[in-house]
Amino acid sequence: MRRFQRTIIPHLDAAYNFARFLSRDADAAQDIVQEAYLRAYRGFGGFRDGDARAWTFTIVRNCYHAWLREGRRKTRYEQPMTDERDSEESSPSLDPTSEEDTPEAAFIRKSETQRVREVINRLPDAMREVLVLRELEDLSYREIAEIIDAPIGTVMSRLARARRDFGEIWRSLEGKGTAR
Repeated sequence: MRRFQRTIIPHLDAAYNFARFLSRDADAAQDIVQEAYLRAYRGFGGFRDGDARAWTFTIVRNCYHAWLREGRRKTRYEQPMTDERDSEESSPSLDPTSEEDTPEAAFIRKSETQRVREVINRLPDAMREVLVLRELEDLSYREIAEIIDAPIGTVMSRLARARRDFGEIWRSLEGKGTAR
């Protein structure tokens, strides 16, 4: 139990952030992470001191895909692109304002954060997944390849396409003057 707490629990916030970006739903992300950590605890005996973060993210990703399959069986429609609470809620990692910020700087930073989230949410699942793992969770290509069970070349090409698409979507929003 102590080894699990030392090794896996420190990645709980990052696992939630990853699940949140994958599912686009705060409540679903909590359910996904809860299921992932239950699975991680049950399977922890088989963990052999590798990369605990990558191992945890792999479980979160698998739970997300199980959640998707289950949701599609139950509802037969896609989940909404955004959560109405996005504008009301903010987590520390998504609202980087500080006490030293002026109200104007805090507003601009929050607007940019919302815009980044909107752009990421518009990306296809496979590209959103690698972009979040690389740019927000700062994982290496090797770690991402382990998590998504794909060759490093696939990770690199998906990441390149995700970055390109991110830029295109960003510029299109800039042209429309939305999310400002």
